Amino acid sequence: MSEVPLRVLVDGRDADGDGDGDGKGAGWPLDRGLHYGDGLFETMRVRQGAVRFAGLHRQRLGDGLHRLGITLNEAQMWQQVQEAAATHGNAMLKLIVTRGDATARGYSPSGAEQPRRLLLIYADAASPVPASSVERTAVTLHARLGENPILAGLKHLNRLEQVLARIELAATGAFEGLIGSSSGLLISGTIGNVYIRRYGNWLTPRIDRCGIKGVMRTAALREAMACGLAIEEADIPLAALRDCQSVYLSNARLGLMPLTQLDGRPLMRDAAMDRLARHLETLDD
Repeated sequence: MSEVPLRVLVDGRDADGDGDGDGKGAGWPLDRGLHYGDGLFETMRVRQGAVRFAGLHRQRLGDGLHRLGITLNEAQMWQQVQEAAATHGNAMLKLIVTRGDATARGYSPSGAEQPRRLLLIYADAASPVPASSVERTAVTLHARLGENPILAGLKHLNRLEQVLARIELAATGAFEGLIGSSSGLLISGTIGNVYIRRYGNWLTPRIDRCGIKGVMRTAALREAMACGLAIEEADIPLAALRDCQSVYLSNARLGLMPLTQLDGRPLMRDAAMDRLARHLETLDD
């Protein structure tokens, strides 16, 4: 994904030089997304003018908005997303929804906030999958995710754990880092959900304590049986990474892809998972 967006929309209007959408710029210092991470986001891949897995993105964001108690015109928001997708053909979109400007001091929302929508449009990566096996190595990180069931599954704006994990990962030179929870369970990578093959069984971590309910993960679990796979959601101890045979990673941009090395030892590819990855790439919803 390009570091600089091609376009930024704030509440459906092009952002001006001050970063607001209204020519005033007064609201940003009070935005609860900035103060508290009070909001959600979706990262979506656009192919031939349409958002891939749009229904799953809408479902996840809608669930998050309901759980956070943020109310806005979702139909209008998604109409603007589809219009942006149609305009840019192949692109990456990042949709951010915050509770809006604080109307009172403190953590508690007053209920009078007006949610703010930001839509960032990026050029699509020419090749979302790393070109060489060296770029697909992985390491187990020391970073941990705190367990908090009331936020589990949400793609909320509080991403400091991932920021620290990526800082740790950068020092290793690996493509991806695998992260555990505070109780020692495997949860995810820094940029996507993970799947491991151990003793002939495919497992993916539960996300009822922490982690993100990835759209590509949802699609993979839905489509697995059609490709001759059984993927079980399970509590997976980090120690299982020492003797697993294969590890795959998924997110909306990369699809489903194999990692080739973990903590210095080679990993195997799996024909059934590769078949599932090819199948998912043909789908748009």
